[in-house]
Amino acid sequence: MQYRFDHIRVTRTAARILSLLLFLLWGAFFIEHLSWFSTESLNTPPVRIWLAQGAHLLLLVGYLVSLKWERVGSVLIAVNAVLFFGYAAGMNAVPFVIVSLFPVMMYAYCWHRQMHRSGVLS
Repeated sequence: MQYRFDHIRVTRTAARILSLLLFLLWGAFFIEHLSWFSTESLNTPPVRIWLAQGAHLLLLVGYLVSLKWERVGSVLIAVNAVLFFGYAAGMNAVPFVIVSLFPVMMYAYCWHRQMHRSGVLS
């Protein structure tokens, strides 16, 4: 029996692993940012901080959702990476967004190759 290398399956698996790694990386920053909501201070954070933290949380949710539903998770990742890093990362926003979108780009490659393989893009 001859083995055929399936680059789509390998790429999809790599995208899922990268999603988990980015979930852990950005999740650590999310936990660190929870200090903004410390009860030690009498002042509550402004609405913009709540919104930024919400986008950060949805970014993390997107990574987890993409493990099961790639397209829904990819939309969550893309939208919230731009929103969160556009607000919180300043001059580093573009590289942070690009790194955050690597799994989305890998999933998109798999979708494209599958459509091509099935004859939709012939």
